Amino acid sequence: MASKEDPVRDLNNFLQEVRKPENLVPLLRFTSVQTGPNNEAKHHGTYSFRGVNVGTGIGNTKAIARRGAAVQALVYFRTHGIPPDDSGDQQ
Repeated sequence: MASKEDPVRDLNNFLQEVRKPENLVPLLRFTSVQTGPNNEAKHHGTYSFRGVNVGTGIGNTKAIARRGAAVQALVYFRTHGIPPDDSGDQQ
């Protein structure tokens, strides 16, 4: 069950548990961009996994943007599953 207190932790836990013993957390990337002046900044954050954008969030702080993106990423993974590895590497 998702935790309203820390969706980023929930996302990491999900990726650790979904394919044991393979840990998928290192494949998850978070990027953010700040727009506007510092006193009115908006942070736009995106989680991507194997090149697929799986969640986005916007907030007054980077942490808020990250939490929003984590919630969307969890919904994405639970709805669509884990994106395949299209790199050609076979494990």
